[in-house]
Amino acid sequence: MKDQAGRTIDYMRISLTDRCNLRCRYCMPHDIKKIEMSQLLNYEEIVVIAKCAVELGIVNFKLTGGEPLVRKNVPVLVEMLKAIPGVKTVTITTNGTLLSSYAQELKKAGLDGINVSLDTLDADAFAKLTGHTFPLSSVLEGIKAVQQAEIPVKLNTVNRRDLDWKTILSYAKDQHLVVRFIEMMPIGYGKDYMGTSNEILFSQMQELYGTGIPVTERKGNGPAKYYRFENYPDEIGFISAIHHKFCDTCNRIRLSSEGYLKLCLCYEQGMDLRKLLRDGSSMKEIKAQMQQAIARKPLEHCFSEKEKMTETQVMAQIGG
Repeated sequence: MKDQAGRTIDYMRISLTDRCNLRCRYCMPHDIKKIEMSQLLNYEEIVVIAKCAVELGIVNFKLTGGEPLVRKNVPVLVEMLKAIPGVKTVTITTNGTLLSSYAQELKKAGLDGINVSLDTLDADAFAKLTGHTFPLSSVLEGIKAVQQAEIPVKLNTVNRRDLDWKTILSYAKDQHLVVRFIEMMPIGYGKDYMGTSNEILFSQMQELYGTGIPVTERKGNGPAKYYRFENYPDEIGFISAIHHKFCDTCNRIRLSSEGYLKLCLCYEQGMDLRKLLRDGSSMKEIKAQMQQAIARKPLEHCFSEKEKMTETQVMAQIGG
């Protein structure tokens, strides 16, 4: 469907939980007040909303969290979503720590792709960054399991001040993986965590790998812009929400684990779909309310003017 700016909205990120088994310093370094399980959408409710979304032209879905795989039976939900007529893709973003246990089930369920968050390949740095809960080896084993299951996988790396991007790219080259570098967004704890611009990172890469040529072919459903460098074998993606905002082409909405339809990361503006569901609204009524809300999607974010932001939750509560 089209919003007020004429943008085609065809992509929904669905948060399954606010819980996570890591405590990354820029995301959720401490425990947060957890949502009661009864307040989370159950899988049947998620499917109802997804069916309404598909009828509106939203046909690509990303499962997020928190850490989505800490919720039970995620492959079952994947299979349920893939069974909806009209759905094009169902993918997942994960920290990778539980992937070795789920890779084969996710493949069988029909998952179309996996994004694994990986910010360092130094075991000690990983422990400090993520809270000493799971070792780095658990993520690397998870990536291997996904590759063996033949599910397409990409790496997501947050562009931090102390990022060792050369080692990340060296690992990605050896494993034939695509990396996307993501600028730190001023949401929750990210407001106080120092990041750097992808523009600087891109210049550093050109010094090492030669000229970066833009890839014109669309890759996936997200906002990453990909480049191919003269002396690096694979494409490298950049998601630059701060320094090269892409609001004019934004195609996404978010559904929180509590069933709140969120239109933009910056603002609280949205709609409580859980209330509609549990008050007995029909699919026709829910779809109409979703359509009205999405039509009012904000024109752009205001990350450069933090005083204008109205969102106060951390990313794990919103849905990453």
